[in-house]
Amino acid sequence: MGRIGPIIENGKKAGKLIIKNRKEIIGAITGLSAAGKVIKENIGNKETGKTEEKFHHRKVRYNHYKKILMELDSKNRNELFQYILEVEKFTQQIKNEENRELGVKKPIHKKRIKNWNDILIQIKDKMDTKDYLEFIKIYNNPNYHSEYFQGFEGVVETFKKLNNKQEIVDLIKYIEEITNKGIEQIKKDFSLSE
Repeated sequence: MGRIGPIIENGKKAGKLIIKNRKEIIGAITGLSAAGKVIKENIGNKETGKTEEKFHHRKVRYNHYKKILMELDSKNRNELFQYILEVEKFTQQIKNEENRELGVKKPIHKKRIKNWNDILIQIKDKMDTKDYLEFIKIYNNPNYHSEYFQGFEGVVETFKKLNNKQEIVDLIKYIEEITNKGIEQIKKDFSLSE
């Protein structure tokens, strides 16, 4: 039994100690389990989003916008424009906080601004692309009714007025201004020549 003997003896002593103090040991294990659950709920759920109400409003909106980016194709111009305004407002809020607070937080604010700007760029690019596509549809069919431009009928009316003029330079400039497309690309896609 050489080396195993002391192990067996210690095991017997531990077993007797456990049996003698089982209520206290069970209570301690239960307490540790409950404490672990509380810790998991307070720390672990932040990662899963179950405690969103504890997050700052901007953080909740940021997570919402990350989901919205996947749905931009189904949005109309009014919705995209509202998103742009809200994202710009959040970026300005962060810049204002950065100006008021200590320089220690500057890297955190810079990262937040960058994250919001990444979202803003994607929304603006989607709006430019959808505007451009709708202009092409209207150009090719003057009777086409754009659901996308609902609420922005003035943009369509200006486009149609410029399209009916003899001078296409103003039409090209207008399309360029609204969609941020290059003049040569516009001429090609709209089959225009000056």
